[in-house]
Amino acid sequence: MVDVSSPSPENRSDAAPLCESPTMDVDGRTILVTGAARGIGRSLALACAAAGARVAITDVLAAELDAVRAELTGEGHLTVPCDLTDADAITAMVSAVRAQLGSVDVCFANAGVAVGTDPLQTSDDTWELAFDVNVRQHIRLARLLLGDWLERGEGYFVATASAAGLLTQIGSAPYAVSKHAAVAFAEWLSVTYGDRGLRVSCICPMGVD
Repeated sequence: MVDVSSPSPENRSDAAPLCESPTMDVDGRTILVTGAARGIGRSLALACAAAGARVAITDVLAAELDAVRAELTGEGHLTVPCDLTDADAITAMVSAVRAQLGSVDVCFANAGVAVGTDPLQTSDDTWELAFDVNVRQHIRLARLLLGDWLERGEGYFVATASAAGLLTQIGSAPYAVSKHAAVAFAEWLSVTYGDRGLRVSCICPMGVD
């Protein structure tokens, strides 16, 4: 993984570059986790908080998000409910995180939806929902965060895709296609900006409860 050791949001001059180490030390860093109300997102948020990070969690499920916030250890965390199909809402969410916690060091673009079936039965609205959450969320977050990361020469973007993005998802064309696109976008970010300090990972799990 990466070394993101111990800066404050006001003074990052002593921070180790993100790609110097194969380990990840998130102590003192600001981490954004989308889809944090359940599953992988909840586990990421809990683990990062336990390791000393300031964690901003977001999800459309506001009540469940508040429950996760109550589980986070340490101080300096932030809950920002957000509809990730809404580009303006994503912009406002990232602005709120920066205003209260400082620059984002690591972004877990984790939220996802499993919707739709065969193209013969799946509406355009369902395809749009799949692409808004599973792909455009990643694009919009990267657009908002890349400028700061490239200026600082460090940043870490972690995309949650799926094994369906490497193989396929029998029975759900929108899920399979959108997850392939998420993998492709992560690969593109890495190839394009890897030599400018951006670290990119793409998580491709099987089914998760």
